[in-house]
Amino acid sequence: DLKQEDLKSINFGIAMHYMLEMLGEFEEHNITQAKDMMINKYGHSLESSEIEDIESRIKLLLENEKFKTLSSGECYREKAIRYKNNLRYIDLLVKSESDIWNVIDYKSSTGYSEHHLKQVRYYVQAIKKITGNEVNGYLCYLLKDEIKIVKV
Repeated sequence: DLKQEDLKSINFGIAMHYMLEMLGEFEEHNITQAKDMMINKYGHSLESSEIEDIESRIKLLLENEKFKTLSSGECYREKAIRYKNNLRYIDLLVKSESDIWNVIDYKSSTGYSEHHLKQVRYYVQAIKKITGNEVNGYLCYLLKDEIKIVKV
């Protein structure tokens, strides 16, 4: 049943985003606590195999050199921005040493990627307007066996 499948992947994505938000610093030793918090909030709608899957995707992310580079700096998680009368939330906004901002949007699958690109371009434009600084946007796909980071 397609609707059931969609709902499953939406729940999966929401739980994964929450665990990433609860991580705090991107350090492997924070995984256990973030996972517990995710289970407390979303465990009822996930199978144990999905919980393991989310954990392993996040471990892969934390080991990813490109992600380490992009996320080094001042990190703002689930950052609310108001732009053109819209309130939006950016998964991860990073201000680097050199005052360049990185907008990072997490995805748990590569479906709807045109829509995702548009979304990140919008965030990039907004942060440029707000800060006047250089801004780069990235889609960060946490897939089952790889991390794919796409510059927008």
